[in-house]
Amino acid sequence: MSVAMDGESALEVIEDEPPDLVLLDIMMPGIDGYEVCRRLKGDPQTRDIPVIFITALDEIQGKTTGFELGAVDFITNRQAEHKGERMIYKFRKGFYSSICSYCKNTRNFIAFFISLVLICNGYAYAGKAEKITITWATIGGFYTEWARNLAQEFEAKKGISIEIVGIDYPELYENQVTELKMGSEAYDIITYEPAWKSEFASEGWLAPLNDYIAASDPESIAIDDIAPALWELTSQWRGKTYGLPYYTFTSGYFYRYDLFNDVDEKQAFRNRYGYELDIPQTYDQMADIAEFFHRKAGDKLKGRVLKNDFYGIGLMAGRFPQIQDEIMSIAWNFGAQLIKDDGSPGTTDRIFIKAVEFYIKKLLPHAPPNATSSGFDAVVGQMRQGLIAQTAGFYLDQWPNIVKTETQVPGAEMAAAASPGAASWLGAFCLGLSRNSKHPKESFEFIKFLTGPEGQLKFAKGGGTVSRISILSDTTFIKSNRKAAAHYPVLLQILEHNYSSKFYPNFFYVRESGKIYAEETIWFAAAASGEMSIKKAMKNLADAIEYHCGGKCRLFNGHLGDGYHPELSPFTFDKSGWIRK
Repeated sequence: MSVAMDGESALEVIEDEPPDLVLLDIMMPGIDGYEVCRRLKGDPQTRDIPVIFITALDEIQGKTTGFELGAVDFITNRQAEHKGERMIYKFRKGFYSSICSYCKNTRNFIAFFISLVLICNGYAYAGKAEKITITWATIGGFYTEWARNLAQEFEAKKGISIEIVGIDYPELYENQVTELKMGSEAYDIITYEPAWKSEFASEGWLAPLNDYIAASDPESIAIDDIAPALWELTSQWRGKTYGLPYYTFTSGYFYRYDLFNDVDEKQAFRNRYGYELDIPQTYDQMADIAEFFHRKAGDKLKGRVLKNDFYGIGLMAGRFPQIQDEIMSIAWNFGAQLIKDDGSPGTTDRIFIKAVEFYIKKLLPHAPPNATSSGFDAVVGQMRQGLIAQTAGFYLDQWPNIVKTETQVPGAEMAAAASPGAASWLGAFCLGLSRNSKHPKESFEFIKFLTGPEGQLKFAKGGGTVSRISILSDTTFIKSNRKAAAHYPVLLQILEHNYSSKFYPNFFYVRESGKIYAEETIWFAAAASGEMSIKKAMKNLADAIEYHCGGKCRLFNGHLGDGYHPELSPFTFDKSGWIRK
């Protein structure tokens, strides 16, 4: 038996060694099952091989198409029980006569037999009273202990088992897309971020949650307590709710408070740049600070001679799905757009090129040499090793990790703030219900349990960054949990500003945003590493956007108002409430 994971591979396998039977999924990466069947039936060498379509869809609108193409059978999970009853009845009436009446040659016998086995297998398990197990695909290593504890608590209350499948973040998108496109029942609960939401929802991979929410106790979900900006960007798509946020990674800014407030360093900065050293209000100021704190071994920092080089900034410039978050925060503040209002790519516009050039020419030279192979975890490590003075736009959820600098670097004190300008990368990981979930009601109950007020408070106590206003604004909790929650007031300011200004970039409202997001990783990293020129890389990104959208991208942001344009509004961060070490 040979297995292929996409349509093109299937055709190659069949051409190399024609099988006795082909089992095809309708939804496959690349060309779909119908096209594979059409090509097989159009080739004299393969036209006589029987084809069976297998799908997990409840309804098959293209069933007639499949039979017209030459398929000998068409099986779905929902049909399994009913077909099983009929087939088992025929089997009992006379197995051999049924086979003989159906089969005309060896290949048809094999097709019939495998169909019977698949159908009966589905039927046989349909009536079993098994303990329900819900499978949750999530990010490996991200507060898995918290998730495991809550899963055990849920199991004790409901008698439902939770299987947590941890997937490394760089593989999370592709892994889930592969399973979802195949109609797989591998996952009941899907973890997605805003860049993937539109694709997952518009492809029908996620089930709308509106009916489940309407049937629930309002206090168990408390929608009004979810930060409105996150509710818009992470949960909503074309008037329906597809997920509930549980972990926000909205971007802010981290810096060495002790360096920024050292008397001698402040005087030296004032003498050199003509203004006070403080939290940068613009990216030009961030570049000045990066240049100022970039020192060589033998130079002094806070009056002490450095044994090693010290760098002015840490950057996530590697080929990981983080470089785009860093660069786009700059581009938006420059007034650039990834997707323009008419749906065309904006990456070759002069202002967009200027933003990427700023990142590469003004910030990158003052980052550690390994910046072009670094992700967020490397930047956290650089701070905790005492190698950098600040981050660029960086995920605020990393505060519990980055504050450990205070215990690892003598004299260090950390602080968080908003990143420069009015625009930050907003986002949260959401829990969505797979359309193919075997246990949708039970899965939603677990989603509600994790994302509800009680589950989120437990998450916050464990160091997680939540999306609920009541927790983000709980000053008593924050003051007593500085190392876990000191960044909450910063996050709340950013979320409130974005909601009041209604700054929602067009990128989040195109169906192809997940694929485009993956392309950003490739081409921004290619420019940062010097693999190709900035203009060439941004032209390639523009071409990729047009390829995925089939020309101009179609925007689905009409609910934001006629002629909506993501407009920046002034924002001054208030640092007065910061909790000192």
